[in-house]
Amino acid sequence: MELAPYPWLVKPAEVLRRMRKQLPSALLIHGPRGSGAYELAAAFARSVICQSPVDGVACGKCDECKLVVSGNHPDLKFVFSELEEFFHPKPWESKKENVTKTVKTLSGKIKIEQIRELGEFLSVTAHRGGNRAVVVYPADSMDKDQSSALLKTLEEPPAGTVIILVADDIDRLLPTIRSRCQIVPVSPPSRSQGIAYLEKSGIKNAEAELARLGGMPLLVHESDSELVMDKSMERKFLHLLELGPQLASVEIIKSIPRDVPLAAAVAVIQRWYWDLIAATFGLPSRYYPDQKTILDSLATHLNSKKALAYNQALLETSRFAAHPLNGRLILEDLLMKYSEIFRRERANQ
Repeated sequence: MELAPYPWLVKPAEVLRRMRKQLPSALLIHGPRGSGAYELAAAFARSVICQSPVDGVACGKCDECKLVVSGNHPDLKFVFSELEEFFHPKPWESKKENVTKTVKTLSGKIKIEQIRELGEFLSVTAHRGGNRAVVVYPADSMDKDQSSALLKTLEEPPAGTVIILVADDIDRLLPTIRSRCQIVPVSPPSRSQGIAYLEKSGIKNAEAELARLGGMPLLVHESDSELVMDKSMERKFLHLLELGPQLASVEIIKSIPRDVPLAAAVAVIQRWYWDLIAATFGLPSRYYPDQKTILDSLATHLNSKKALAYNQALLETSRFAAHPLNGRLILEDLLMKYSEIFRRERANQ
């Protein structure tokens, strides 16, 4: 039996399997959104609750597993933001496929009330007399108040309880929280693994779809435009990026819609930037192989010093892209800075 829900999770799953010999009180499983970090955390939580795990995997047959499947186990708790509640059903719920509902009104943050409820949940002894497991996702969405409240729980964890934090971006978590957790990183699947998953899921032209999803095949189940840009809009952004040093402000203003999904747009730019840097080293494109000729041409004009600074700007923008004050202005600025990374320094500078 396997603890890993997907083939590319075998290595981190093995790390978790070894932890079964002495369960940690707090875990932090992190990886890019769509890499499977949450799915791995949910599988491990079930194994913690299981009465008779088989090689570290929930048996699915004992009374504890039956309660989990029915959704009635009193010692297993999931703490989700509204958005994740929508996209990541609990183990006893059916998976939402081909989501079309607009989720702009759903909060992507875990609320302080949820952390307080978690504290109350852990203040009493386990109902079934065995282990308890808690999954918190996305842990990196918590503000200072939520983080401080959770920190108190992590400092004095109840016996027999495993608190599993799941984060898309580990750098957004307080260092004090990270220091109290055993950390398990999750890497994205290889290109072949991603394509295989999409083909198995019935996706046509899996190679192109994997590129659109940024190498994260599980994002195919999240069709919200705030998370994954639709193909027609992505094509518009790729056209802007293809212009490189010829990209002008008038073109940017004309092309960017008023209600631009900033997080998805930044993800597209990051993927293009990755392929652009790869081209400077003569490496193949990972995300946009069809634009390889254009990328190779742009790479010859790249200013390495400015490109390095631009990478930092991309990282900083991605960390607050889910809650921008003005997404369109931020993106316009980001694209103008992109056009500048192709400008050579003057000789007297």
